[in-house]
Amino acid sequence: MKGIITLLLIVVLLAFAFAIGSQNDALVSVNYLIAQAQLRVSTLIAITLALGIVIGILVMLLSWLSLRVQLVAARTRLRKLTKE
Repeated sequence: MKGIITLLLIVVLLAFAFAIGSQNDALVSVNYLIAQAQLRVSTLIAITLALGIVIGILVMLLSWLSLRVQLVAARTRLRKLTKE
């Protein structure tokens, strides 16, 4: 149930972000480290939102992987201790 509520909240926030972004048609100049581009504000919002989601998922996966390795190590130690 908690997962469904979280998913619905994320979908609502994404829809809200895209609705706000679609109302902004102004061009802005974006300076990258090696280039410069003229983008609409809505496109810039969508790109930064997507990058934020990808970075968040990567951080979550790294955290999950670390916890998974700790769990495997703890289970191995537990099996050794129960055999003794």
